[in-house]
Amino acid sequence: MHKEVQLLKEKRNLILTGAPGTGKTYKTAEIALAILGKDILNKSREDLMAEYREAIKDGYIAFTTFHQSMDYEEFVEGLKPDIDEKTNQGTGTYSVKNGIFKKICEQAFSLRMEVFNIAWQKLIENLSKFKTIKWKANSDTNEYEFKLSSKGNNIEFIHVESRHSVNKEEIEETYRGVKQQYHLGYKKCVVDYLIEKCDLKEYNHEEYNHVLIIDEINRGNVSKIFGELITLLEKDKRYGETNVIEVTLPYSQKNFSVPNNLYIIGTMNSADRSIGHIDYAIRRRFAFYSIKSDVNVIEEKCNDKVKEKAKSLFKNIEKLIQENINSDLDAEDLMIGHSYFLCENIDELKAKLEYEIIPLVKEYNNDGIITVEREKLKEEFNKWRNNI
Repeated sequence: MHKEVQLLKEKRNLILTGAPGTGKTYKTAEIALAILGKDILNKSREDLMAEYREAIKDGYIAFTTFHQSMDYEEFVEGLKPDIDEKTNQGTGTYSVKNGIFKKICEQAFSLRMEVFNIAWQKLIENLSKFKTIKWKANSDTNEYEFKLSSKGNNIEFIHVESRHSVNKEEIEETYRGVKQQYHLGYKKCVVDYLIEKCDLKEYNHEEYNHVLIIDEINRGNVSKIFGELITLLEKDKRYGETNVIEVTLPYSQKNFSVPNNLYIIGTMNSADRSIGHIDYAIRRRFAFYSIKSDVNVIEEKCNDKVKEKAKSLFKNIEKLIQENINSDLDAEDLMIGHSYFLCENIDELKAKLEYEIIPLVKEYNNDGIITVEREKLKEEFNKWRNNI
């Protein structure tokens, strides 16, 4: 789990890949809570999921599934019919409505500004402590020295060498990452100082993070769904970062950036070759982490009465795939996931074999993932049935 979380923190965008049943969606809840700074190591699955649902309710986590009908208007913003709340009927008028992506971006941004306002208020309250202080702050390769000055209710940070001053409005713009000017480095130092001296944690601390989970991300036309926002997904292009980019949204005509305290987790079924692949423009903006099918999970979680039968079936299927895999593919990425083998009794294992595993193996064969003669495949199926 540590590796997945670290990758997401570094890249801001992560896609979990793997065959069906490897636990990709299962893991997203744990990763999301870890990004929010929650303890995921010492909790039962029930407690962890209760915390996960609470985070969704509070707006810190959002979950969606991509599909072939998903579009920009549903995901970002679009014109939707107005509905009369009393009659639940259309009014004949249309309004710009936010999609799930824009909603969570706005919530993430609002909490960032909450931190800034708390810091600024603390500075006002404790001005007597800070107004004579000079300090040095590192920004990139340059070193700056500032002092704090106040004239009535107006507080300014003054760069000692150039005498350039920045006020609250300019500093707030820098905190949001909205405005780029030649003295951005000065402002960035002021923001860092403001947070530090007001005894606050860093302004993108975990408790202000937000997570968007996109299940089956490659089932939708990702380029079409994100539209012009694809570029904004990059870590250094988000507001709060040096190379922030802002676009004007087509429907609302509002300026928009993606906040740097929003993390995106996608899942992608590596066995499904019938759907669109992630193009290079999207791929370079995400880190990819492969989740393998693991027999040890069966050992840990399967009922003792059926554990050995389940492990034996797992290994027999693994052998079939390894010996007959298409030479262009990797058997490790396509081994049927361990969740197919987790069960409480023999009857459940038999049912999973007959109605879940065998149909999937047949589909693998039909799609050319494995190449096995029909009669030989039938023989294998009968062996699996007889060994349970």
